[in-house]
Amino acid sequence: MADIIKKRILGMDVIRAFSILAVIALHVSATVLYRCTPYSATYNASFILNQLSRFCVPAFIVISGMGLTVNYKKGGSYSEYIVKRFLRVVPQYILWCALYILIITKDFNIHEDINNIIYGNIFYHFYYVPLIIEFYIIFPFVYKFMNKRWWVLLSFTVTIFFLMYTYYFKIVSPEEWFWDKKNLLYWLFYFSLGGYIGKNIDNISERLNNHRVLVSVFFLITVFMAIYGFISGNQFRGNVDYVTTFQRPVILFYSTAFILFVFSFKFKGGFIMKIIRYISDISYDIYLVQAGILYLYTQYYLNKYIHADNLSFEMSAFLITVFSSIVLTKVKKVL
Repeated sequence: MADIIKKRILGMDVIRAFSILAVIALHVSATVLYRCTPYSATYNASFILNQLSRFCVPAFIVISGMGLTVNYKKGGSYSEYIVKRFLRVVPQYILWCALYILIITKDFNIHEDINNIIYGNIFYHFYYVPLIIEFYIIFPFVYKFMNKRWWVLLSFTVTIFFLMYTYYFKIVSPEEWFWDKKNLLYWLFYFSLGGYIGKNIDNISERLNNHRVLVSVFFLITVFMAIYGFISGNQFRGNVDYVTTFQRPVILFYSTAFILFVFSFKFKGGFIMKIIRYISDISYDIYLVQAGILYLYTQYYLNKYIHADNLSFEMSAFLITVFSSIVLTKVKKVL
């Protein structure tokens, strides 16, 4: 049992570390895509990178569901549980929201700022925090279902319906919050999958390891599916938001395959794993700060070089955002 738990923890660390790096790659590639001419070499490379990074937020939600399930003390006080969870995410979130307002948005309307903080609208990546808080709130009420296959199937049905309906059939306006990606129903399957894995980790770890070849084939197929829009030329038939969104149904299969692929390996300790675990431990801090660093670096680059539609900017922006986020997070912890 101890060996399984050790592998599970290392697998979670690997997923968190890769996911936060993918978040940065996603935001950097999107920054370039909006400035590129379709069909150019930079656009094509950025499009593929953007799509291959799309597992990041689903993976974070899977790990959140898994972590809550593994650590949850059934029968405990709901208020104590909520306070504990809120203290882990809310104070840092509010701090960084205030810094983004002061340094980047410079929108000092208190009423609007409070409203934007509550709904995750201060900056484009903050939507994730209210979303994960919603999952924290409902978790004790769905905990007893987390080890049920029917719950995973039901949540899959709900999520895939929302994804398919809004991607293929409905044009969503900003006022229709129910069909916005902030609605937890778009992400319910990932959270439920994490809970199911958390409750059945022994059996799932062994099965995935024993069938790693099949899991790897499934993963490669979904990789192809994720970038098929580029191969077929479909990325040039709509706006960038539409063809790269998390709300593409194929991203659900790709993200799920990534999770299963990672958990099919038996990870061991070592120098590389120490780095991975360190990045995993500060992944939330990095998530909050990285978009601001990328924004400021992009403004600097545009002022100096005028154009930010090249691979040179893309590589430098990724490296600077990663290392600056780590350094700033380290400095914040020291202070």
